[in-house]
Amino acid sequence: MSESDTQKVAIITGAASGIGRATAELFARSGYKVAIFDVDRNIEKVAASIRHTGSTCLSAVGNVGDEGDVRSFIELVLDEFAGIDVLVNNAGIVLVSPVEEIDLADFLSVVRVNLGGAFLFCKYVVPVMKKQRGGSIVNMGSVSGHVGQVDYSVYGATKSSVIAFTRALPWELAPHHIRVNSISPGSVDTPMLRGDIEIESGRTGLPYEEVKRMREAEQAFNRWASLEEIAEAVFFIAGEKASFITGTDLLVDCGWVAK
Repeated sequence: MSESDTQKVAIITGAASGIGRATAELFARSGYKVAIFDVDRNIEKVAASIRHTGSTCLSAVGNVGDEGDVRSFIELVLDEFAGIDVLVNNAGIVLVSPVEEIDLADFLSVVRVNLGGAFLFCKYVVPVMKKQRGGSIVNMGSVSGHVGQVDYSVYGATKSSVIAFTRALPWELAPHHIRVNSISPGSVDTPMLRGDIEIESGRTGLPYEEVKRMREAEQAFNRWASLEEIAEAVFFIAGEKASFITGTDLLVDCGWVAK
């Protein structure tokens, strides 16, 4: 049996940028074959970059909230790699707005991606992991699923739902040796967060840098997390060193919720 045949396979959604890209790159550097998925066509450049390092990477453009896209991608992964050892449901979108200004279509879009995407990928990956008699699933929660934030009502609700989903699913899957956990980051230096700061700056009239400092102060170290710090947490809880951890939400929030 070749080394390639014994390599583990990890799927990472929302890997075109930010936490997802950093996570995919870490899994690839650590010897995994990676399969990455995103609605953003930049996913193809990320895959090319990973392959340039000598790692094996499969990519596809698609929407995590579209069942046909998800089903087709899982079929592609199985055709290429034959199995799936790790699923990281990272893809997500944010909505920052007063509740009375949110259209139903925008509400449903956030729910469809943030909760629906995790559900659909689990729906199609779990049968594979059951057949293998093992696997690890990591869902992306958020500190917003633990604390109240002005104008984050819908986003926070979806992340709370992801965390609840993560608590229930392990009990279904424990007999099949499948672990399910979630990660809840605090503020992470991503393009999405910087976009949120711009929205808040425009809404409040405060300078961007002042809003940024306020958001940084929500962390005990008065700074945002790096992408790599979150990727390392995902990698740990997905792997065998966390073999007795399931049904847990790992707060990677630099003390925000503890305050």
